[in-house]
Amino acid sequence: MLERSNRPQRVERPPMLSAHIASFLKLISAQLEETSRGIRSIHHVHNVHCGITNILSLLEHNNDVVEKAEQLSRRASNYITHRDPVSAAVGDGDSSEDTARLQAAHTALAGFRLAVEHSRPNSRVHTLGLA
Repeated sequence: MLERSNRPQRVERPPMLSAHIASFLKLISAQLEETSRGIRSIHHVHNVHCGITNILSLLEHNNDVVEKAEQLSRRASNYITHRDPVSAAVGDGDSSEDTARLQAAHTALAGFRLAVEHSRPNSRVHTLGLA
C-alpha cells in the first residue's frame, strides 16, 4: 500500500520560466554575498526587492509564497542595512550579530526558494512566452 506524503509536490515548469526564476534567486543571493564581503551599495536592498517582485509576478497568488517573500525581504533588508562595515574592513570577520542576521537571511531565502518550487506559474508566463 502506498502512503501519500503530506509535503507539497514540486511543480514542473517550462525551462525558460525556471531559468528566469533561478536568475532572480541568484541575484538575491549575490546581494547577500556581496554585503557579507564588505561591498556596500545602496542598491543591494533594492535589488533584493526587485528579485522578489519579479519572481512573484510569474506565479499564481499563494499565501505561503507571499509570507516567505515578506520574511525574506525583511531579513535581507535587516542584514544589508545593519551590516557592520568596520568588521568587514578590518578583516576580523563578522560580528556575532552580523553572522546571525546573515544566517537568518539565508534561511529566509531557502524558505522562499522552497515555497516558489511548490507554486504554480500564472497566466502572465504564457503572455511573456516563457511557457
